[in-house]
Amino acid sequence: MDLVASLPTAGEKRAGEKPEDKPRSLLASIPVYWHLLSLDAPTVAVLWAWTLARAVGAEIAGSTLAVLGLGTWLLYVADRLLDGRSGAPPRDLRERHHFHARHRRPLLLTAIVTVVPLVWLIVARMPAPARREDVWIFAVAMVYFAIVHLPFPRIRFPRELVVATVFASACAVPAWSVAGYAHTDLAVLVTIFAALCWLNCTAIHAWESQDAPKTQAHTASRKPVVALLALAIAVASGAVLLAALHNFGELCVAAALFASAMLFFALDRDFRRSLKRAEAEALPSPLAMRVLADAILLTPLLLLIPWPR
Repeated sequence: MDLVASLPTAGEKRAGEKPEDKPRSLLASIPVYWHLLSLDAPTVAVLWAWTLARAVGAEIAGSTLAVLGLGTWLLYVADRLLDGRSGAPPRDLRERHHFHARHRRPLLLTAIVTVVPLVWLIVARMPAPARREDVWIFAVAMVYFAIVHLPFPRIRFPRELVVATVFASACAVPAWSVAGYAHTDLAVLVTIFAALCWLNCTAIHAWESQDAPKTQAHTASRKPVVALLALAIAVASGAVLLAALHNFGELCVAAALFASAMLFFALDRDFRRSLKRAEAEALPSPLAMRVLADAILLTPLLLLIPWPR
């Protein structure tokens, strides 16, 4: 089955109004605004933080998850607002940047209001070990922001890999900061999860570049970087899956990692097939592919099902 066949196409987007302005059913609007309002990243962060903690049997405070969710949302809103004001070429700006530019004032007001409960949670409710670990991750994030957004000479670095590593590390802090268990198993799971986040960033960059000139698009289609990385992650998570048959928590996380990797592989395969056989106007829209790329990371929701042990 062609997974991208029923998605909104790039041609449909250019033929009419902007995707976020076109009439949609309520059901179709939910995933779109989940992404445009920058709710996708905090959802994924909280879900995986809970999942990783559950895998190693660590009890984490709800305040820690709240700090992670609110902090992630603030960082992503700031990043998208700054991207829109950075003087980037219009071809590099996506629907999320245009949305944040149009709704700058309400988003800034909401962000300012959000800072108050976030600071209170960090100071009064967040466990001290988690707070200490988060300080280092926040420092790295600020260095990243400075390099990317301040008017310094441009420094070339693997942006997707840095973002993925910081994101995965932040998700691991709630479990990592809990004492009383060995961290070896968690380190393996977090490493694979960081690779999955890198795959997410790499896939988004590749899929959102579909509106580049046709020669560039076809060159990219001949380089299945996303598919190869997805297969590598699937192999690694499959190995953990087999090794963790005695541990239900680790088994579930490895299964979620494996499922996400294979979904990326399948979606990228169908996308590249569409790229080879169709004109650019017939390709799925970058917005649709971006929403799917983040939705693929929601596989830990399957852990909420009461599977028999």
